[in-house]
Amino acid sequence: MSPLRPKVVIFLLIGYYAASNNAWYHWPGNYNGGGFRHEPPPPPPPEPSSATHHYLRSPRICQCSFNDTAYLQNSCGSAMPFMTMIEQVLMSRLDITDGCRRAGSDRPPRRRSFDYIVVGAGVAGPILARRLSDDPSKSVLLIEAGPEEPTLSSVPAIAFNVLASDLNWKYTTEPQASACLKQGGRCSWARGKMVSGSGGANGMMYWRGHPEPYDQWAELGNPGWSYEELVPYWERAENPVNRNLTTFRRFDTGNPLVIDHFPHKPAFADEILRAASELGYRTGGLREREHTGFAVAPVLVKDGQRGTTSRYYLRPAADRTNLRVLTNAVVTKVLTRKHPHKHAYGVKAVLKDGQEVELLADREVILSAGTLGSPQILLNSGIGPKDDLAKVGVPLFHDLPQVGRNLQNHVSIGLSVTIRDNFTEALTLEALNQYLRQRSGPFASTGLTQVTAFLETKYGKPGVPDIQAFIDGYSSYCVKHGLAEECSGSHAIGNCSQRRRLNLRPTVVTTRSRGYMTLKSNDPLDYPLFYPNYFSDERDMKVLIEGIKKLLELMDTPTMKKYDMRLEDETPIKECANHTFGSDAYWECYIRQETGPENHQAGTCRMAPDGVVDERLRVRGVKNLRVADASIFPVLTHANTMAPVIVVAEKAADMIAEDAKNGGGGEAYPGRWRPSGGPFGPHYYGHAAPSHGSWHGPPRY
Repeated sequence: MSPLRPKVVIFLLIGYYAASNNAWYHWPGNYNGGGFRHEPPPPPPPEPSSATHHYLRSPRICQCSFNDTAYLQNSCGSAMPFMTMIEQVLMSRLDITDGCRRAGSDRPPRRRSFDYIVVGAGVAGPILARRLSDDPSKSVLLIEAGPEEPTLSSVPAIAFNVLASDLNWKYTTEPQASACLKQGGRCSWARGKMVSGSGGANGMMYWRGHPEPYDQWAELGNPGWSYEELVPYWERAENPVNRNLTTFRRFDTGNPLVIDHFPHKPAFADEILRAASELGYRTGGLREREHTGFAVAPVLVKDGQRGTTSRYYLRPAADRTNLRVLTNAVVTKVLTRKHPHKHAYGVKAVLKDGQEVELLADREVILSAGTLGSPQILLNSGIGPKDDLAKVGVPLFHDLPQVGRNLQNHVSIGLSVTIRDNFTEALTLEALNQYLRQRSGPFASTGLTQVTAFLETKYGKPGVPDIQAFIDGYSSYCVKHGLAEECSGSHAIGNCSQRRRLNLRPTVVTTRSRGYMTLKSNDPLDYPLFYPNYFSDERDMKVLIEGIKKLLELMDTPTMKKYDMRLEDETPIKECANHTFGSDAYWECYIRQETGPENHQAGTCRMAPDGVVDERLRVRGVKNLRVADASIFPVLTHANTMAPVIVVAEKAADMIAEDAKNGGGGEAYPGRWRPSGGPFGPHYYGHAAPSHGSWHGPPRY
């Protein structure tokens, strides 16, 4: 008998899991129906109430199928057959795909007019769309450049594989002489291109960070943005379900954002905490203004699956008749007019098939396309520094000098260390079965990365950490045997069956260097040019060098000596061979060669009296236009940026609703009054517009 071919084995294994786990299954792909089911499909959603009757569109009968995206085959090399099987099993589980609650569609809406258009469905966009559509009398269109959030990104162990796929924008900076020299001075910036954005491709950590930078926001001329003034907005979002998460004041709130620890962590995580305790650090119990120490991080996770604002906010609202989510549509510019005053009235977008459409906003356009996306859209719309726009031939609509300026990012360096340990934690069929049945085990964790630290150096303010440290290891993104990276190829370590490799990653979170971005051309689909200016303020380098030294102190603790923790190689890299290994000069050279830019960019639409937006996030000089994402940060926060973006979105939604209620916030034409004919001509709305203008009813989908 000839051996079974790999595809046959995969097919049989999928069938086995379908039969043995008693769950709904479907075959992933772009079609309706099909698949294995143990129960009939759910009934169609109920008819909307009379309050939403005038926004009625055809009810979507749930087929539990959506345009899912597979990507492990692009990132797993020789392990592809095994990981392809895992991929197919996970993508055929209805309890993991959550296909019945997906809101996104590539089909353009039948009606082109909405009360609010939100651009970008990353971290902020789903919150804005959900909160604004809570009012059934308001219609909301959320537009995302990428596809629906993929099933695979919800599984923590394979969370980072998405970065090797087309779901990553894969930005790079312009060459610089101060950083990333091993890559020719170009640093890679990963940003998620899908519903959930970078929130669907990160380590899921949820830290508000120290209150200091938020208080600076208020001090810089932004009333209402101090830490204590933001706490009510966090508490409206957060639902910490683990009382060991001491950074929170309230628990089990029933709010959308479920926060917990991963249901699984490597045993070595506790050894790291023990070693930190031996150095005198707090290990756990981190609080708002007592934020120095080591801890297992709070994360956005529920039932062993990644939590995103898409999952927590958008999916529960997927059947709202006043909410539409358009995917695979790239917004290229904001539609603007100068009369009777400068204002926005919609957006132009390119659909998946290349068709260009104009979509209208009767009330406001809100940009939540991220630190790199929102300023690009403004610049393409002629809103920005007039000289920069003139250089690339973009007609000026409104001179706003700070668009694209104040670019900030955290910056890090990786130190490879090894320990004596032969424990393996494999992504095996047994581990897969444990995840499918119990949502626990290696698949339910990012490994050692969930351990983090906040450290103080002599260059910072006492009590305010200026280093965040990450520790990577004990994870296996692709393979079914835990030591593969250590034991194969050019990166194999000596006596690999007895040693493991870890990566210590100190990160400067009080970065003082500032960069900028600008357009490359007048083609709105061209990537912009990014100039981060890393280490232009020498204090960033000094902080990072001290961060290295503080992390290496772990090697001298009794606990880590037990594991024989040591640097993998104490030979200077060739580019720094003229420096003594371990000296400050050596570490500076090493950092400039091996720079690890984080993906915490912020600040390019700075909120300030002389910035891009005011304290209500309204773009200065252009009515009906706001920005709500990390680009509005005047100063970058001191930890992962997900929690601060969430509070910006919650506060923004509140301000937008408040302004609408008070008749402010920028309706260019009260009610739905438009000049004769509207932007699509006199017959766009199905009838000729009278010469004095026309009154348009609510949008139809």
